[in-house]
Amino acid sequence: MAKQKILVVDDNSFMRKLLETRLKANNYQPILADGAEEALEKIQHEKPDLILLDVSMPGMNGFQFAKKIRDDVSTKSIPIIFVTARGQVEEIVEAIRDLGAAAYIIKPFTPEALLDGIKKALDS
Repeated sequence: MAKQKILVVDDNSFMRKLLETRLKANNYQPILADGAEEALEKIQHEKPDLILLDVSMPGMNGFQFAKKIRDDVSTKSIPIIFVTARGQVEEIVEAIRDLGAAAYIIKPFTPEALLDGIKKALDS
């Protein structure tokens, strides 16, 4: 069975590497992008099964990126999990209710919380 592809979109290189390592250790195929523009290109070529998305990024932020994904018929069904240090209630509500996020994980997080969120999103 082919490994499920997970696109990691985060401008922090340490966080990208941490997520990449965790995903590989759990038999997922990570695809890395340091921002929304690079991620949009990789989505078209790689067709990820899931997106792990930071909110705070230069240029297009995570909410703007998620809206763009949801507005495109070819990408709107890709599950999105926000992985961010921003934990304001309004942002969590926006991510889940308005943008259809599968989960909203606040940094710092446990590996179990991340993997549980990924499994639930991919199984639904």
